[in-house]
Amino acid sequence: MSDLIRTTRAELGLTGADLAERLGVTVGAIPQLERSEREGRIKLDTLERALGAMGRRLSIAASPNSPYAAYTPEAVTDQVNDALDEDDGSYALRLISHAASVLKDEPGKFTDAELRSRPSQIKDARWEQLFRAVYGDAIPEERRPEWATAAKLGRRWYVSRFPPLREKAKTSTPDRLRELNIYIDANSLSTR
Repeated sequence: MSDLIRTTRAELGLTGADLAERLGVTVGAIPQLERSEREGRIKLDTLERALGAMGRRLSIAASPNSPYAAYTPEAVTDQVNDALDEDDGSYALRLISHAASVLKDEPGKFTDAELRSRPSQIKDARWEQLFRAVYGDAIPEERRPEWATAAKLGRRWYVSRFPPLREKAKTSTPDRLRELNIYIDANSLSTR
């Protein structure tokens, strides 16, 4: 469903223990709470209470159903987090690449509100920066929201775990990603 509790906690620099204290629950309850939110099992009043303990409020909106809804930043973020929960980096990469390709081909199918709306972040900071760079760069510059600015990673990160692809990435990584310390074979970003 979403990752609002963990993302808000990270934004505020709160540990699980900090949030547990604010909610009056055990430290072990926080990972369970965050997992139930990601899996869509959390009750709305529980989510509201957790966000309220961090000085935030829950906002829910309905939007028209569209064949492009699965490619909005919010939807892709949730799908990538699910893929990373399953330890499936290959699928996470395909999700990002395909969504960026759809956005680049059909920018008019996305409203500015859809492109700005991103209540959660990808839980792995490296994947978050890759998403910001690849997906963010697919958003037309005049419509690009602030969240789409990627930051340079502190050290070199090879997206692939496979030695042949890591070796290829040393020479074929697009310059934009190389500047961010993200190394990936350019062919791995292609959806065609």
